[in-house]
Amino acid sequence: MLGATIRRTDMPCHHRHRQPRSVPAIALVLALLATAAGARQGEPPLSLRAVAKLGVDVPVATVAGIDAAARVAELERPAAHHGMHTKRMRVADMREVAFTPADSGRWDRTDELQVWRLRVHAPGATDLQLAFGHYDLPRGARLYLIGADGYYQGPYTRADALAGGFHSPLLPGDVATIELQVPAALADTARDSVTLTAVGVGFRDLFARSKATGPGTSGACNVNVVCPLGQPYPGPIRAVGHYQFTRDGGSYICSGTLLNNTAQNRKNYFLTAAHCVSSAAEAQSMVVYWNYQSTSCATLTPPAGGYFNDDQHGATLRATRDDVDFTLVELAGAPEAAWNLYYAGWDASGAVPAGTIGIHHPMGDAKKITAGPQPTSQPSCIDSSVTATTHWLTGPYSQGTTEGGSSGSALFSNASSGTPRRVIGMLSGGDASCSALTPSQPNDGNDCYGKLSVAWSGGSSSASRLREWLDPGSTGAQSLDGIDQGSTPPTTGGDGHSRHAMPADIGARIPWH
Repeated sequence: MLGATIRRTDMPCHHRHRQPRSVPAIALVLALLATAAGARQGEPPLSLRAVAKLGVDVPVATVAGIDAAARVAELERPAAHHGMHTKRMRVADMREVAFTPADSGRWDRTDELQVWRLRVHAPGATDLQLAFGHYDLPRGARLYLIGADGYYQGPYTRADALAGGFHSPLLPGDVATIELQVPAALADTARDSVTLTAVGVGFRDLFARSKATGPGTSGACNVNVVCPLGQPYPGPIRAVGHYQFTRDGGSYICSGTLLNNTAQNRKNYFLTAAHCVSSAAEAQSMVVYWNYQSTSCATLTPPAGGYFNDDQHGATLRATRDDVDFTLVELAGAPEAAWNLYYAGWDASGAVPAGTIGIHHPMGDAKKITAGPQPTSQPSCIDSSVTATTHWLTGPYSQGTTEGGSSGSALFSNASSGTPRRVIGMLSGGDASCSALTPSQPNDGNDCYGKLSVAWSGGSSSASRLREWLDPGSTGAQSLDGIDQGSTPPTTGGDGHSRHAMPADIGARIPWH
């Protein structure tokens, strides 16, 4: 296997799976994790429900580990220099592997199922992401992914494939268990149904288990979207997503925005930066998290469904261009109606707004909002070869700032502008941050955002401009208001999260053979 070894025994005792807990203890752990960082959590996997089998001898595939602190320090050294820089953030290094149910792991049988399991171990990793280059589950098969302390995601089915592959959301810890459940009659067809081709070995601790990155770890000057600054922008806030993707041998995080189009047919167009995603493969690797935000202003309080509960996988590249640093993708599938998202409006006229608002996810943190002054025009601040005035320059900010992970987020005209609350740009980078002397205040730095008006036209075809996608009927519109995901706006603030009930038999013992 590339970059990995596999062994048939359990891990050494300091990495060994915990001893079986009592049923109430297991239920409590799962409930707490769902609240802290929920995901797609349907009926729990058999590995967690079959208490007697928690310590079963599941083979472990060990991939090259990582010194997380040293890796972060290595990457932060260039960013510590003064000057403009991009604000995408690398969060993991990808390790190439090649594991299938036919040649690794172990198979077990219940009364009705054949179950394949494999543990993946990356010593020192803070979190893991699994990439399946081949993903073609038989009908009726279900895939689960299990991280530290019983945190799990799934079930996933054949419907979750995109272009024959599947990229998982994050899993906490340095050990992940893959569990594939297949109807017994279809077990032979499942042996070549998935191939694990890469493991993202995380080093940023995006679950904030050590409070290095993730919820609550952005600079002290950042402002939660539920605070008074965000109250005039309920729609735009619901349009912004945090996402992860793979490129250049690593996994990264950026921000992006769901956009309306003149047909108002709720096509799932998602605007971000080209320095984040610019190829079909990168778009396919995207995992977008919606409604990742605090429900209180002064403290970080997760919604009832958890921070990472509303996620969707994969996208198709529609248009991208480097000079103005924009990318438009179409997300695979519609977001669930219960998420109450918003398709943001936009302004391609190039009119200068009275002031600006940015909505984004700095440091992989819960959603924040930033207030900026009237912007000016300038060339790109991250590409010295661009001399045309392709970008907005905004800053210093009066409230909030941007950080790594904010790249690709939208710049909106503020509520006092002539055409308020519309997207006018997408973040390329800058030198704005919280002040080193007064951390609760922004510094005197600036950011540059690619102009939506420049991305609107130009380029050689629809693959390098926005016009054909956002104005499919060629109406000539230069601006458009946003629209709610549903036919009418939500009547309450809600938490926007779907519900995944825990089954009553969570601790039931499964008859294994």
